[in-house]
Amino acid sequence: MPDEISDHINRVRRRLEDVTDPGTNMNVMSMGIIRNLAMTDDGVLTMQLRPSSTVCPLVVPLAFRIKKAVEELEGINIVKITVVDHRMAESVTALLNEGDGHS
Repeated sequence: MPDEISDHINRVRRRLEDVTDPGTNMNVMSMGIIRNLAMTDDGVLTMQLRPSSTVCPLVVPLAFRIKKAVEELEGINIVKITVVDHRMAESVTALLNEGDGHS
């Protein structure tokens, strides 16, 4: 299973290279704002999103773009994103993960 999980994580990284931050037009992987990517055997993908600013006004739409991009990948059953170092981190995290059964 570790090799399979590693393959999934690599596919997630590649997919996230296609997601751009609307404020910078850089991909989120190049910006280094995605951290601690991990996946369980049952397809739960977790990650941290650390916006480039603690007051980034685009954190909500960007976070949903990230979530949508990776939840379309085969083998990913749940995507759980934790926003960190943002003034609205707790509320944005709750909004992103509501209804997934794992928040």
